[in-house]
Formats: sequence, C-alpha cells, structure tokens
Amino acid sequence: MWVVCPIAGVGKRLQPFTYTKPKAFLKIAGKKLIDHLLIKLKNNFQKGTNVLFIIGYKGRQIADYLKSNYSDYYNLFFTEQKPLGFDDDIPYFSGLADAVLLAKDYVKNDNFFIILSDRLPTRDYSTMLISFHQNQFDMLINVQKVKHPEFYGVVQCDKDGNIKKIVEKPQQFISNIAVAGAYLINKSISSILFELIEKQSKIPLENGKEHQLTPIIQKLIDLGRTVKINKMHDLILDFGRPESLIEGNRYLLSEIKQIDPFYESLRIKGNFIASKIISPVKIGENAKITNSIIGPNVSIGDNVVLNKCICSDTIIGDNTSLNKIITSSSLIGDFSTLDDLIKENIIIGDSSCISTSERQ
Repeated sequence: MWVVCPIAGVGKRLQPFTYTKPKAFLKIAGKKLIDHLLIKLKNNFQKGTNVLFIIGYKGRQIADYLKSNYSDYYNLFFTEQKPLGFDDDIPYFSGLADAVLLAKDYVKNDNFFIILSDRLPTRDYSTMLISFHQNQFDMLINVQKVKHPEFYGVVQCDKDGNIKKIVEKPQQFISNIAVAGAYLINKSISSILFELIEKQSKIPLENGKEHQLTPIIQKLIDLGRTVKINKMHDLILDFGRPESLIEGNRYLLSEIKQIDPFYESLRIKGNFIASKIISPVKIGENAKITNSIIGPNVSIGDNVVLNKCICSDTIIGDNTSLNKIITSSSLIGDFSTLDDLIKENIIIGDSSCISTSERQ
C-alpha cells in the first residue's frame, strides 16, 4: 500500500503564517505539523513504506527537510503540482483532485492511502486500516462529527455506513458528518478514479475555484461503487484554521510527558529566572524566561526570549522576543518582536514588530 500526502497548497486560511513557510511547517507542541503526522504514521506503517508527497508551494524546502529527517524510515517520493498562476507572487493551485491525479504513475495497481497534513487523529489510523482489510468495499473515508460543517466536505449515509451523498463545503445544512482528512482507495477502482479525475482536470476553472475530490467520489457512488465511512470516535485535530491550531496545540500539549517538570535544566543555565510555569507548556531549545507566568497550554519555540509576560493558550514561534506582554489565545510568528501590549487573540505572522512603548 502506498501513502499519498498532497501538500502543494499555500494554506490561505493560515495566512499570514504561511507567507514565509509551508503550512506543513507550522510548529505546535514542539514539532512541525508534518512531524506530528509522520510520527503517527509510524504506528501503522512499517519501515520501508512508500510515501509520495505532492509538493508545490515551498516544495524544495519541504523535500529537503523530509529527506534529511525521514528517509531512514520511509521510501520517499516527490512530484510537483504546478500552480495555475500567481497572485502577488503567491501561487494558487487547481485543487486536491488534480494533486491526487499526480499519484497515478506511482500507485498504479496498488491500494493507496491519501492523508491530508492539516488533519491529525489523536491516536492513529489503526481502526481505519483494520476495517479496510477486513471488509469488502472500494473506498473508505475517515469522518467525524463537526460543529461547523460549512468548512468541510460532508456526507450522508445509510444505516450500514454506505455514503449516498457527499458535498464540499455546503452552504445549506446537509449533515454534520465531515470528511476527516484520510481516504483509503482499493486498487479495484484506481483506474476509474484516475480516469474521472483526469476528465475533470480538463474543465477550465474560474473565480478561484478548484477541482475537488468530492464530486469524483460522488460519481463513483453514482456508478454503484461502494464507498463507506470510518467513523472516528477519537478526536481528529484540524490544523486548517488559526483558531483550530490553538485547539490542537492544547490537546497535543496534554499528551506530552514532562521530562523536566521543574525546569531545572533551564534554571541551571540561567534561562529561567523568577518565573512560574503552569503546565502543560512546551519550551523550545535555548529559550529564556524572566519574571513571567507562562501557561497553561503554551508552546514556546526555540531561541525565544520572554520578559515580564503572562501568556496562556498561545503558540510562540522560534526566535521571537516578547517583553511586557499579557495575552491568551494568540498565535505569534517566528522572528517577531512584541513590546508592552495587553491583548487577547493576537494573530501576527513571521518577522512582525509591535510596540506600544513611547520611544525617545
């Protein structure tokens, strides 16, 4: 079985954080999103598994990182999805279906597993894989109940879990059962799947629309193919929007086993002075915290300096400096500097500078 991971897109909903790095490189709870995903995959796929990454935006950055960190476990393959065009030097792409089409010459007549990097199961993919191997169907789709179905592809099913209707981001309520970022495709339908996608790919796109995978799945259902749901009872983390990043960070931090619960190593280095940590908190390398109260649910990147800060439910990027900041529910990008600010829900990208102090 092949694993196919489309990560070509820019991640518009996560701008400004994706102006300088790919969405998969956003860092929460001490790791990049792509790291969290590939570590989870190790629970279900043996060493030597073939993994195809469909890259585009910041593609070389992604490929170099993955080769350096995961080529000892996975057989890594890369193919590039070309952009349709550019908007202020930012590329835009033709959609998930066209990305999947690029896997055609790799997976050939094998089963394949499509995973999206912005959706992460809190456990792993065991139940999905077991169900796929123990039952007879053409496609299995991970789903879960969601509060805002208008952000997702949603499904309607019969009592046996067979999908009868699938719609992308419906404006009218259809269902609150949403596709949760993972698809298992049986080799029995791979040829017709790619044939349908290829036919759709030739349809011109207008007004920022994309070639989605959901209408292709609906066509398979209309042709009598068996497409079933795998309903996840465990939480699936959604990293597609800023607010959901904070929720995901909160959960992942709760799973971390604290090796140094009293931060003695930081104290010894002189990097933890007159401060209090309210767990769970993840502190990166070479961070320095002075006269601050940090936590709960705070991720601190590498080489961060915090002085006279009170922060909770916040993600702080690498090489960032905060002085006299009181905040919660915030996302602060890499290489940013903030000074003298009391504000909730701060959302700023990399290399930002904000100060309310009077300057001489």
